[in-house]
Amino acid sequence: MTARMRIDPTQCRGHAICALYVADAVEIDRWGFGRVVEAELDTRQAVRRARRAAAACPNGAVVVTDGREQSGPAAAGTDPRAGAGRW
Repeated sequence: MTARMRIDPTQCRGHAICALYVADAVEIDRWGFGRVVEAELDTRQAVRRARRAAAACPNGAVVVTDGREQSGPAAAGTDPRAGAGRW
């Protein structure tokens, strides 16, 4: 099972909860904002921890997708919560 994780910088508010779940894949800067350093999750345990981090993020900034799905700017509109009520 392969999955990809990303952190939406526009949604992140620096709670650093993601680093508690996936410390080996997330780097926290000095202000508490997360940055993914290891996007490819290839073990079940890593995927499970990343999904828990996504569920625990109060702002929904952590996104875990299936490894086969498209990632990058073209996939930014795939999250129904992204940009809801914004222009």
